[in-house]
Amino acid sequence: MFNRYRHTLAVFVLVIAAAGCAHRPAYRDPLFFETLGRDTEMMVTMRLDSVRDLIVYAFPQLQGGEMDTVFDRGERVSVAAQTAPGDHEVRLYGGIEGNIPRFLTRTALSASSDWERTRDGFVYYRDVNSGFEISVPKRGIIVFADKNLPSVHDRMTSDRVLYVPSEITQRFIEADAAFYSSNPDGMNLFGERVSFPFELFFDEMWITVNRVGRVIDLDTNEETPKALYHVEGIITLPENVQARVFDRVIKVMYQDYMRKRNMDVKDWRVTINLKQNTVVFDNLLIYEDIIQEVFRITAR
Repeated sequence: MFNRYRHTLAVFVLVIAAAGCAHRPAYRDPLFFETLGRDTEMMVTMRLDSVRDLIVYAFPQLQGGEMDTVFDRGERVSVAAQTAPGDHEVRLYGGIEGNIPRFLTRTALSASSDWERTRDGFVYYRDVNSGFEISVPKRGIIVFADKNLPSVHDRMTSDRVLYVPSEITQRFIEADAAFYSSNPDGMNLFGERVSFPFELFFDEMWITVNRVGRVIDLDTNEETPKALYHVEGIITLPENVQARVFDRVIKVMYQDYMRKRNMDVKDWRVTINLKQNTVVFDNLLIYEDIIQEVFRITAR
């Protein structure tokens, strides 16, 4: 995700490193991530202190030491991305929350030759090489979009509408990473890898992801390089028959997924229960490759 924007955040290194003030959340009621993710969009929010390796995958420009300085002072990255294929006015937008001084950051951006200062009801900056656009609406947050930032800026910063249901907000705060979407494109998320007897639609889905730790290879008794994650959540479908088929497909996919990794499914804690039109995931264990696949889907 964002692999075209290698210079997007580098300008913040000096100003953020020089700012020693304590971080206070820029948005509290509602929280920033609660107002991301309209119909067909996927909202992803991740804690920087706990899933840094996933952040690096989602933001490949963070692979340099300079970017570590920026994200060491951050707390959370929240992104909304389209699940539906095709051309969109804005494909991806969101924000980075942390100890980000507004005045110093804007001053550094204005002085940089890599950024073009623009005003369209508010001041924002465009990367002259990639077209990536950012704004610093207030202390503690940077908002961004892959293009046409004015079309999403107000609803991120002033005309804020709650999209993430309040009853799952606390789960998301406590999770290492969380996903939410209302009416996502089911065929785009799953259909390319699994054959369904009908066109797949989802009414709603939410998933939380928490890192369990590294995996020990039972043959060598050594730690493997891949991290293991605990997943739980709910996917609601329009009709019971679709939910039943999806339930069976997920079980088959999981069994195949584990067999390919030489793991016996019975040794893993996993329950996938069917309740009316809803498939409930509980105690599902997966490697990071599936989470990375979600990023690939939503970012393309």
